[in-house]
Amino acid sequence: MTYYVKYKMYSAAETKGVCIAAKNKVEAYEKAVYEEIPKTEGELPHSAWVHEVTYNNGKRKLFNTFEGKPY
Repeated sequence: MTYYVKYKMYSAAETKGVCIAAKNKVEAYEKAVYEEIPKTEGELPHSAWVHEVTYNNGKRKLFNTFEGKPY
């Protein structure tokens, strides 16, 4: 499954996103925050949240998540 994780580097920064291959939302969040985003931006993000998942069959599901509720 592929998860789309949105993040902000600073509180007033623009929202960006990254695609992560993971087994569940928690794994996707942790991979994004601690592995993927620091490589691209150079530091940990101010906030991050799992926005949606694309299943192997192509179906997508949006999550009811936001900055204060990451997964």
